[in-house]
Amino acid sequence: MKDTDPLLESAGETAEYVRQYVKLQADYFRLDMAERIAKVSSLLLVMLAIGALGLIALLLLSLAAAFYLGRLWGSYVPAFLSVGGFYVLLAVLFWVFKDRWLTNPLLTSIIRAFFK
Repeated sequence: MKDTDPLLESAGETAEYVRQYVKLQADYFRLDMAERIAKVSSLLLVMLAIGALGLIALLLLSLAAAFYLGRLWGSYVPAFLSVGGFYVLLAVLFWVFKDRWLTNPLLTSIIRAFFK
C-alpha cells in the first residue's frame, strides 16, 4: 500500500495543477475578450463622433453652398433644389457602391481592431 501513496499524491498534485491551469486560461480568455470588446467599442464611438461632427459640417457647408448659389442665380429655390439633387445623386452612388465604399472598409477596421 505504501508504494501507491506517492503515486496518488502525485496524481492529486497534477489534478490541482490542471485545475489552476484551466482557471488561469479562463481568466486570460475573459481579459482578452474584454480588451478586444473595449477596442471595438472605442473604435465605434470614435467613428460615431467623427460621423456626427462630419454631418454637422456637411449641413453647414450645404447651407452655405445653397445660399451662395441662390445669390448667384438670383433665386434660392433652384439653388436649394440643386444642392438637394446633388445629395440624391450622392446617395444613389453610395447605394450602388455601398459594399466597396462603406461596408468592407468598416468591417475591415472593426475586425482589425478586434484581432489586433
